[in-house]
Amino acid sequence: MTPIEEEYSKLITKLEIDHSLKSNHELRLEQDVIRTELLKSSDLDDADLEESSQQTALEYEDACVEELKTFNFAPRVTEADQTGNLQTLNRALDRALVLLVKQKLGDEYQWVFPQSPWIPGETLRQTCERIIKEKCGTNLKVKVLGNAPCGFYKYKYPKQLRSEGFIGAKVFFYKAQVTGVTGEVQPGSDIAEHQWLTHNQLDGKLKSSYAKSVAMFLVSDQ
Repeated sequence: MTPIEEEYSKLITKLEIDHSLKSNHELRLEQDVIRTELLKSSDLDDADLEESSQQTALEYEDACVEELKTFNFAPRVTEADQTGNLQTLNRALDRALVLLVKQKLGDEYQWVFPQSPWIPGETLRQTCERIIKEKCGTNLKVKVLGNAPCGFYKYKYPKQLRSEGFIGAKVFFYKAQVTGVTGEVQPGSDIAEHQWLTHNQLDGKLKSSYAKSVAMFLVSDQ
C-alpha cells in the first residue's frame, strides 16, 4: 500500500475497534470497576455487597490461565489412523473427508459417490436426500447444501443394455455436510464397501472420466 492507503487502513481498523460491541467479559470488567468504586464509598446495599464478593472478572482470567497451564489437548492421531481404518469418520481429523462407496452398477462393483436412479415426481434434492438414507442409513445427520446440483457426469450404456432409445445416463452431484454422527455408515444392500477418504486418496480409486467430472466441483482442502 501507499503511505496514504496504509494510514487510511489503520484509521478504518481503529474505528472498527472503537465502535465494535464489547464482549460479556469486557462488560464484566467495567462492572467490577464500578462496584469497587462504590465499595470504597460504602454506597452498596446488602445485595450488591453479596454480589461483589463473588468471583471477579480478573479472578476469572487468572483461573483460566491456571487451567490452561494444566490442559492437555486431545491427540489428532486416532486409533483409526494408526490401524489404517478408512471406514470411520474418526480419522484424519484435520482434513476434509468424502464418502466413497463400492456400489454395484450393472454387473460389476465400482467406486463412486452414493447414487441411485431418480424417481418421477421427486425434485433432484429430494432424490439426493433419499439416496443418503438408502445408502448410508440413519446414523448420519446430513445437511444438503443448496437446491441445485454442483456438477454432473454423463456416460453411455454398453450396446447390449441400450433400450427404448436410451443410450446413456447423466448423474447429478450434490454437496452435503455431515452435521452429526450417532454411529457408523450402514451401507445399502448394493454396496460392498465404503470408505471416508481425503481428496488426495481419491486418486486411482475413480475411473478417469468420472474423476475428471468430480474434479470440476470438488475443491481440495490443501
